[in-house]
Amino acid sequence: MKNTIYILALFICGTAVAQEQPSEVTEEVKIKTIKQNNGKNVTEKKIKMVTRETSNVKLDDSDAEKINQNRVNATTKVEKKIMVAKNSNNFKTLSKVTYYTVGDSNYMFTPQNYGFDVANNQDSKYTTIAKAWITKANGSYIIKGETLNGVGYFDKNGNFIVEYFDDTSNSIKSTMYNKDSRAIK
Repeated sequence: MKNTIYILALFICGTAVAQEQPSEVTEEVKIKTIKQNNGKNVTEKKIKMVTRETSNVKLDDSDAEKINQNRVNATTKVEKKIMVAKNSNNFKTLSKVTYYTVGDSNYMFTPQNYGFDVANNQDSKYTTIAKAWITKANGSYIIKGETLNGVGYFDKNGNFIVEYFDDTSNSIKSTMYNKDSRAIK
């Protein structure tokens, strides 16, 4: 009986793990030492930059029956953390920015004390297009932007959904930004 329960548990867990979408993750860590001279003392500070790039692995549908399949360009998510050393090996995170790349469009989500900023890359410069303020309601954000104002929240899959009032149809509509940052209406 005990063995049957173990086998069942292993089968269920193995099946659940096998259902995940394949992804490719690369991480680069750089540590730089910066010397500061204030006229009296020379101090050294270590700065650590961690860049983590995650992309979904997607294969060409026309190669479905082949062993060596061609990959299709997928969305890439890049997270960059900048940390400063408190002492020799203990680093404190100064900032964390998440970048999303979809085709030629790049978006940046920057955490703030009030929530986060959403910016997109226009003419090689990131411009803030919306701000999201966290509310007292569990997990809700008030969104105010150039083209969209409403209430937003993250669903269980990590998608960000904004609900807003549409004047032309006189109704509530929603826009879903899936976690690879493509807008779906």
